[in-house]
Amino acid sequence: MFGVTVDPRLWLLVGVAILLIFTVEAVESYVDGSWPQLRHDAPAFRSQAIGRSLWVSVAFLLLPGIVLALLNLGLLVWKGLPQNSTQVFGAFFLCIGWLIFTLTSINLVGLGQYMRRVGPAAPLALIVCLLVGDLLLLAALLDLIPAVRG
Repeated sequence: MFGVTVDPRLWLLVGVAILLIFTVEAVESYVDGSWPQLRHDAPAFRSQAIGRSLWVSVAFLLLPGIVLALLNLGLLVWKGLPQNSTQVFGAFFLCIGWLIFTLTSINLVGLGQYMRRVGPAAPLALIVCLLVGDLLLLAALLDLIPAVRG
């Protein structure tokens, strides 16, 4: 507009920051008072209690991943560095985990009920997916630190 080129990753950074705010609210809502499709007043079976605690673990693994994505994006935009494949794959795994968690939480097209019937396998798979994404984003961030200092 005024001869200044705006990096499209800046808009992605803003979007991820907004996503973080809504995700924090969703996680807080889930931990304090669960979503109706995942609510178990008094678990009749031990597997229901285990499933609930696994979904809480999924919710808590989302937050560091989003913060790591914000830090990676912020450094890339600030220093004008190109993204690498580690960041892309880490963001991919984080997005898959976030998308499935969100769709399950709002019970879109019955996904919440389906995930409840699947049992602990669904949250365990998401935990693995989010752990991979978080570790990839952490490795990418640690790889960026020398470039930022130099």
